[in-house]
Amino acid sequence: MRVTPFSAATILLFAIASPLHAQGIEIFAGYSANADYVQNQPAILVADQKVSPFFSHGSGPTGFEVSFKYEVRNGLGIKVDVSGYSDTFPPGPAAYCQTDGSSSGIACGTGLTFHATGRAFYVTAGPEWKIRRGKRFAPFAHALAGIVSTRSTFMMSGSDVQYTNPFTGGVLLFTSAGFPPERSIQYADAHADAGLALAMGGGFDIRLSKRIGLRAAMDYDPTFLVRPVFPDLTPDAEGRVHLQPAPNERQRQDHVRLSIGVVWKIMAR
Repeated sequence: MRVTPFSAATILLFAIASPLHAQGIEIFAGYSANADYVQNQPAILVADQKVSPFFSHGSGPTGFEVSFKYEVRNGLGIKVDVSGYSDTFPPGPAAYCQTDGSSSGIACGTGLTFHATGRAFYVTAGPEWKIRRGKRFAPFAHALAGIVSTRSTFMMSGSDVQYTNPFTGGVLLFTSAGFPPERSIQYADAHADAGLALAMGGGFDIRLSKRIGLRAAMDYDPTFLVRPVFPDLTPDAEGRVHLQPAPNERQRQDHVRLSIGVVWKIMAR
């Protein structure tokens, strides 16, 4: 039998929580947005490698969060949290480049447009502590750890490509192998990755009835994904930039997650 991260977290939850002291189960479901603090680049230069990893941020403005908390005693419990996010980057200019005999050493096919998307799925678990449980306003805090799985895609196309030297911004895809000088160009690639994810923060519940309440929460969510490191593009003495593949390193990406939704409490028998 294969044990997934979610099933392992669920087993851990029920193994730690003693039924003798359980006060109930809280279920939360709501809308969630995950903002990343990956630095924006005026131009992305990609040489002889996939483009999609440059758009793997582990975040997205639209998503969901669902959590299950098994309460042990006095507001302290074990929580399993699942969330997912989608990010669609706005279309932008792109260029397909190759070496030539000009003074710059590079000729680019301009007039192309790129589209990129990113998806992220989180599974984390850990302790949560809530105070003022019997009150209308009940704050809580948690510290969770788990995994994040991401997938990003990149597509570039153009139907009237002009091979010239200027390049002003956007995505520049360079290959040393050379491209046929065709007027119609299409290119696509995809990238998947997984890494450690943390969630440290909290929020508050506003009770609407004995079992139903509203919840607002905010977390600091660092992820540790493999992403390309932007290379040094300083021109040499002849004014030429030597493009080469960017090295890939596992780096920390900083995120802030905001969630709002409904929390439902199931009382223990």
